[in-house]
Amino acid sequence: MADEPGWWDVGEERKSKSQLKREHHDIKDLGAELLGLSDRMLRQLGLSEAALDGIATARRLKHGALQRQLRHLANILESEDDPARIRADLERMRKPTQDDIRALHQLERWRDALIAGDESCLAEIAARAPGFDRELVRELAAAARQDRAAARPPKSARRLYAYLRQL
Repeated sequence: MADEPGWWDVGEERKSKSQLKREHHDIKDLGAELLGLSDRMLRQLGLSEAALDGIATARRLKHGALQRQLRHLANILESEDDPARIRADLERMRKPTQDDIRALHQLERWRDALIAGDESCLAEIAARAPGFDRELVRELAAAARQDRAAARPPKSARRLYAYLRQL
């Protein structure tokens, strides 16, 4: 009789109480991590309204009340949202993509070439950003060369990079 399966044996393997606590603490930590995100990032995560309300409330609280709210937020995240999906989306948002890295490296190459006096990259910049100001780029590159020659901080080089990045 003890070897016969009962209603409690049907389905997935039961988790220990310790495992359930660990999972709940992980979700609570995720909730605490979500508190530090901007509203724009929270909207990109696609959280439920209840979770967004819980985060907004938790941001106003301190100490014990904050801990209670984080436990409540963990319950909301567990029941209404998928914590694994949220974690994956959060990681994806935090890691720059390979395309972003390549684009930044291209900007650095253009800046370095312009500072070195090579204006052949202006045509390539014009192809990607037709409305850019050639004269401003030339002025910033010349100022960056002067900064480098005078051993001053690379203020103009930073301005040139910022302008190229803005394009």
